[in-house]
Amino acid sequence: MSKIHPSAVVDPGAKIADDVEIGPFCVVGPNVEIGAGCKLIAQCFVDGYTTLGKNNTLYPNASLGDQPQDYGFKGGVSYLRIGDNNNFREGFTAHVGTEEGSATIIGNNGYFMANAHVAHNCVVGNNVVMVNSAVVAGYVTVGDNVLLSGLTAVHQFGKIGRFAVLSGGTAISKDLPPFMICAERNKSIRNINIIGLRRNGFSKETIKAIKQVFKIFYRSGLNTSDAIVKIREDVELFPEVEEFIEFVETSKRGVIKDNS
Repeated sequence: MSKIHPSAVVDPGAKIADDVEIGPFCVVGPNVEIGAGCKLIAQCFVDGYTTLGKNNTLYPNASLGDQPQDYGFKGGVSYLRIGDNNNFREGFTAHVGTEEGSATIIGNNGYFMANAHVAHNCVVGNNVVMVNSAVVAGYVTVGDNVLLSGLTAVHQFGKIGRFAVLSGGTAISKDLPPFMICAERNKSIRNINIIGLRRNGFSKETIKAIKQVFKIFYRSGLNTSDAIVKIREDVELFPEVEEFIEFVETSKRGVIKDNS
């Protein structure tokens, strides 16, 4: 049977797994589903059409599923869908989608620190870390194993590739390709995320190829089109290299390129 503190307000319509813990002064709305092993420590707010998977932990003042911060929101049913094994620290916020039937999605095994924010219609992958006060605006896509350091910001409709790192205090309005480390606004790709790649079992050959991609794309002085041609000619086309090329070629906002 769920362990619900007497001071918590849980709507009878909410679907709560048997072993969920809901602490003091939490509020859970009528259309919420909370999976097994979840824990709401205290003063948490979960509303809207929000689904939490298994073993998620919400710390005090976390707020999930409220209406989007978007003038285009006209009401209706939209969703926040969250996977398993996430930690949402104090003051974290995530909102439902804007359009009728749309969703904001957060994957598995994430760590979202104090006052981080995931806006409406974002898609956040697995194993993502958002450090204190990292924020992503509406319709942003964040790939797996991304690190958004403290006080970072991503412009609406932005895209961040797998294993990318956004350094502390950096705001971007262009797309950040996979495996790269970015610092300064839209200007400086410092290096590849070699530590993250090694820790996650990427082979030496793959890391070497990604290093070659970095040198051609960010250090050769070639424009984007010529750099992609040279990468195809000079670098062994591991799946990760193809992933980088596809990311660049499909970017709608343009990728971060300038290293001046």
